[in-house]
Amino acid sequence: MVRPARTAGQGLTLPYGPTRGMLQALQLMRKSTPPKVDGNLLRRNQIAPGNEYKVVGALKFLGIIDDEGRPTEKSRLLKTKGPSFTSALRNIIRSAYKNLFQRLNGGAYTAEDIYNYFITDEDLTPEMATKTTRFFIQLCQLAEIDLGLTAAERKKSGSNGHRKQGKGQYSQTCPGPGPGIGVCPMIETGSLNHIPLVLALTPEMASMDSEQLAEFFKKLKTALAKANGS
Repeated sequence: MVRPARTAGQGLTLPYGPTRGMLQALQLMRKSTPPKVDGNLLRRNQIAPGNEYKVVGALKFLGIIDDEGRPTEKSRLLKTKGPSFTSALRNIIRSAYKNLFQRLNGGAYTAEDIYNYFITDEDLTPEMATKTTRFFIQLCQLAEIDLGLTAAERKKSGSNGHRKQGKGQYSQTCPGPGPGIGVCPMIETGSLNHIPLVLALTPEMASMDSEQLAEFFKKLKTALAKANGS
């Protein structure tokens, strides 16, 4: 049963677990509605081994599950696609991190601004603030929230933002198979006829359903055609 979502993560611990594991948990919630999200569920899905409780805490902070680990109404919204998914995730983030957005007052942020907020206003340790900042930035990237970060800041945070390309440059980003976490091969633009195309089977790709995979390869085919000038 899907429970009503409660208000923003007030009184809850800010997400400071492994960013990859927390994003994988979001993907899991997009594909299924388990009666309860706990360490056992995450272990069965090989998500954040040894840090399951941090991932559960992140989902609680975002309001995706309640105190008992039961999915809320917000988890249902994550199952939408396209602009509906992006809008739903954006609202979830702005609600959970309401105090941060108010503190920064809608201006262009830097990673340092965000980190300093977690240090001064949330009283986090430097290590926790670093991890919390990294997850927040990547989460905003997924929801297409423009924080005004520089390319160097996005790279440092591990965020998969789109980068401008010139002939002969490499890119690790491309349209993903829907509104989830994008997976893309290494492609040398402008010289596709001279190097092999390699696809790495990542955990994210392995977890895609047939519809997502079909959409992924459709976009990949289009991207290759454009790169070759056809």
